[in-house]
Amino acid sequence: MSEVKEVVRSVIAKNLNLAWWTITPNSTLSRLGADSLDAIGLIMAVELELGCCLPQETFNSIELQDNEWTFGAFVEAIEKSVNHVPVRLQALAE
Repeated sequence: MSEVKEVVRSVIAKNLNLAWWTITPNSTLSRLGADSLDAIGLIMAVELELGCCLPQETFNSIELQDNEWTFGAFVEAIEKSVNHVPVRLQALAE
């Protein structure tokens, strides 16, 4: 599992009060109990945890209507956006 995926899963689990193992690549945010405000909060929490600022374009390609982002698509969009390993991830690896 990629470090980004681990961080995103941890953030989602913590913010939505879920067990991390219940979050699978095909889990949609709506099935996990997130609404549109939760989705925005998750993006901000992921940015904070990764120590980066994700450009808006990162999420434009993912359908936001009805929160039908899957966990896998959410992680993939973030991984594509991050061109270098954030300082926070380097610290986690040490």
